[in-house]
Amino acid sequence: MNRAADGETDATFAWLGSSPMRAASDAGLGIVLLAASGIAYLAVAGMDLGRVSRPGPGLFPTVIAWTLLLVGIAEMLRAVLLREQEDRRWRVKGAAVIAVVTLCACLAAYWTGEDFRLRLQAPEWAALLVFVLSVMIALARKSRLRAAGVVLFGLLLGTVGVDVNSGVARLMFGQDTLADGLSLEAALLGFIIADAALCVASPPLLLTIYARKLDLGVPAVSPRARPLLRIAGGLVIAGIVLATDLLEDAAAIGQVASFAAFGLGCQFFGWNRLIFLTALLIGPLLEENIRRAALMSGDNPASLLSRPIGGAVVLAAVAVLTIAIALSAWRNIRGR
Repeated sequence: MNRAADGETDATFAWLGSSPMRAASDAGLGIVLLAASGIAYLAVAGMDLGRVSRPGPGLFPTVIAWTLLLVGIAEMLRAVLLREQEDRRWRVKGAAVIAVVTLCACLAAYWTGEDFRLRLQAPEWAALLVFVLSVMIALARKSRLRAAGVVLFGLLLGTVGVDVNSGVARLMFGQDTLADGLSLEAALLGFIIADAALCVASPPLLLTIYARKLDLGVPAVSPRARPLLRIAGGLVIAGIVLATDLLEDAAAIGQVASFAAFGLGCQFFGWNRLIFLTALLIGPLLEENIRRAALMSGDNPASLLSRPIGGAVVLAAVAVLTIAIALSAWRNIRGR
């Protein structure tokens, strides 16, 4: 059965890539980032920021909050000023340039000595984590600005819970169940439930969203297959609920529901969920290694750049982001 018979055409879900949708994506993410920035800043106000050689529990969330503010403002300006600017995906050449820089950085680090792993201390691990996030932002298939916002949002949520070094509660808002932080498992289950809910509501819409991500044509879904797909989506949701302890844990239900709602927004607006999950996962590791690196640096953070591996990786992260921004700006200028 062809698409015309199914009532589906290539323009059925064309609104997903329309100018108003792009503006809504930027504005929506900007609102989320600005709200998160304000809430985080108020929540950690008064916490000890520490000093250069011994960062306090409030330093990392405060820095992220201010950075979120800047990116959120940039997103709002982009929604207003560049709403007609189409998101241009990476071409093979652009991605290849970034991949070559990344490969060269990895090889240079590997060739620094046979005891490569033994030479990795807190400054090197912090630099590597920053490098991973930088590469993910650079290789984001659409807007690098949105990708940066999603990374920062994930890093901020990674600070939720009791600080292991000082015992101070951060961004918990009186919820003792958040003492151990937000659950990555809850985030994954929430995103799966979001996709299953979309499948129940409209199987063609879900398939079209993924087809757009992979640059494929709009898939045709037979009317006979749609009820089966809806049943499958319902079974996935039921299976997740019954196979876990969600029904016995109200806090887990709240986390999963919140991530499911965020996952739906990511699917409609094209926010990268993989980058968000990565930032949420490595956020606590990044903060801990930054603290240890600060202790090693004393009162001179610039001394960390003199470390062969850490300094090289930091410079590589800066180079990757600079190349990505330059290539993206050049493509946009040529597109105009």
